[in-house]
Amino acid sequence: MKSILLIDDDADEISILNEAVEMTGTDSICDWAQGLEVAYRLLKGNQPDMILLDYNMPGRDGLLCLEELKGNQELRHIPIVMYSTYIDYGLRQEAMQKGAFRCIQKTTSVHDLVRELQQLLIQV
Repeated sequence: MKSILLIDDDADEISILNEAVEMTGTDSICDWAQGLEVAYRLLKGNQPDMILLDYNMPGRDGLLCLEELKGNQELRHIPIVMYSTYIDYGLRQEAMQKGAFRCIQKTTSVHDLVRELQQLLIQV
């Protein structure tokens, strides 16, 4: 069973992600953390196979969170995918330089998200 942790300030995103993961037909589960502090509490008990990290969050943005997670010896091995409404070339380059596994743009189509997740779940 694969597990995904979504770090996002928007609670609606976990519903969308859960629906998409279910549609992938894989044996996968999702958990949600509203910000990095909550994520650290969850990560102490159980490390996921992959983290989806929103870029646009109040306080610390996704790049700062990415740097902190990749700077943690116990967590740096977990693939982190930047997951945001808009990811331009500059953000993609910076995220990859800071250790992101991939960058994907949030989509209005759950079917597009399903395809992205299917590819990601094979790779992690």
